Amino acid sequence: MTGFKRKNGMKMPEGFLWGGSVSAHQTEGASGEEYGKGLTIYDYLKSKGFRDFNDGIDFYHNYEDDIKLFKELGINSYRFSVAWSRILPDGEGEINEQGLRFYDRVIDSLLDNQIEPMICLYHFDTPLELQNKYDGWLGRGTLRAYEKYVRILMERYKGKVKYWIPMNEHNGCPLVGLLASEIGPDDSKFDSTRYQLMHNMALASAIVVKCKNEIDPDATVIGMINSSPCYPKTCNPLDILEAQRINESFNFDLLNILVRGQYSKALWRSMDINNLLPNIEDNDLELLKKNTVDCIGISYYASSIASNEKRGINVSRNTLNTFMGKKTAFDKNPYLENTEWGWTIDPLGLRIILKDIYQRYEKPIYILESGIGVNEELDKNMTVEDDYRIEYFKKQIEAVSSSICEDFVDVRSFLTWAPIDILSSQGEMKKRYGFIYVNRTDTDLRDMKRYKKKSFKWFHDVIKSNGEEL
Repeated sequence: MTGFKRKNGMKMPEGFLWGGSVSAHQTEGASGEEYGKGLTIYDYLKSKGFRDFNDGIDFYHNYEDDIKLFKELGINSYRFSVAWSRILPDGEGEINEQGLRFYDRVIDSLLDNQIEPMICLYHFDTPLELQNKYDGWLGRGTLRAYEKYVRILMERYKGKVKYWIPMNEHNGCPLVGLLASEIGPDDSKFDSTRYQLMHNMALASAIVVKCKNEIDPDATVIGMINSSPCYPKTCNPLDILEAQRINESFNFDLLNILVRGQYSKALWRSMDINNLLPNIEDNDLELLKKNTVDCIGISYYASSIASNEKRGINVSRNTLNTFMGKKTAFDKNPYLENTEWGWTIDPLGLRIILKDIYQRYEKPIYILESGIGVNEELDKNMTVEDDYRIEYFKKQIEAVSSSICEDFVDVRSFLTWAPIDILSSQGEMKKRYGFIYVNRTDTDLRDMKRYKKKSFKWFHDVIKSNGEEL
C-alpha cells in the first residue's frame, strides 16, 4: 500500500481491503449425500446442544446472486472457509470433485466481480472420520490429512487465491478440539490436552506456510487470532499485573509461535514446571521456526477487565464456558455498553489491540472479523432500520483510521462478520450480523430471500469513499 496521511476525513490507504467474512458450515447448506460432503464434528455436537447447520443460508445454490449483492455493496474482498469434508469426505481419502467444482465456481464468480477471494482452510469443522480415527487434532494422522487437503487447494487455486488463513481464530481452535474430544472446562486433563492441541495446530500453520512456499511463493499466509484486550479494573498495580497475565495468555501465547516460530520462554517454563509440556516430535520445533506466517489477522468483538480480586481465572476454561452459553467469569466494564448477548461494545479496544500487536511484531495486520449481532426482524417496508449497526461500524472504522495515521500501525483490511445474515456459532439465526437480511428463522427455513438493510447503502458509501465518508 502507498503512504497514508490523514487529510479531509479518514480515507484509508490505497489498496485497502474492504470486505466480509463467513464460514462454510454457517452458510453453505447442501449437506446431503447427493453433494458428496462428509460428516463433521458439528454433526456430533448436535448431541451436545448445538443446533443443526445442515441448511445454513443455502449459499451453495444462491452464491451467484449473493456475490452480485456483495459487488453492489462494494466490497473488494471476501473471506470464506472451505469445507474440508466437502473436498475429502472422510478427511483424507478420495477427492469429491463435485465439491471442488463448487469452489471453482465461487472463486471464479468472485474474481469476475472484482472481489478478492481469501480462503480460510479450517473453521472448526473437523471431518468426523478424522475425529473418530485419530481423536481429531490430538493425532498426527489429522496433521497428515490436513497437509493433503491444503496441497489440493493450493495447487488448484495457484494464481487465483492470494490469501490463505490456516485456521479461523487460531487461539480458539483448541477449545473446539476439546469439545469434540469430550473434555470439558472442569476436566483434569483440560490444560494438558489444550496445550497438545495448541502445539499440533501451530504445526498445521507451519505446514500451510511450507506448502505455500513450495507451490505459490507469491501468495500470503495470514495467521489469525481472536483478539480481545483486557484492562485492569483499577489502577491498583495488582489489577494491572492480572490484566497483563490475561492478555499474554489470550492474545499472545499462540501468536508468538505463529509469528516468531517459537514458544515464549515464559510459556515454556510455565508448561514445564506444571508438567504440561506437549508431546513434541523430532523436527517439530524446526518446522515451526522455518515456517512463520507472513502477516497477522485478527477478529475483534469485545474487551474484558481483570482484577486481583478475581485473579487466576483460567482464560481458556472461561472462553469455552462462554462459547457453551455460560456466564463469563469476568466483571462487566462500567464504562461500556453491552450487546444483548453481553458482549462489550468497545471501538477504542480495537485501536488498543492493534497497537499492542503491531508494537510486538511489526507485521501487517488484517482485520478479518468485526461485527455486532442483534435480534432483528423485517419491518413493513421489508428492510431493517439498523442505525445501531451504522453507529457501531462508524466508530470501529474511526478507530482503525486513528490506528493507521496516529499509531502508525500497518492495517491492510477491514472485513466485517458478516456481510449477510448467517447462522451464529451455535446455529442460531436470530443473532444477525449482516448488511443483508436472510428470511429464515432458527426453526423455519421460509423462502430465504435476501433483503438489504439500511446499513447496506451506508457501508457502500463508506467503501466508495475508501473510508472518508462515515
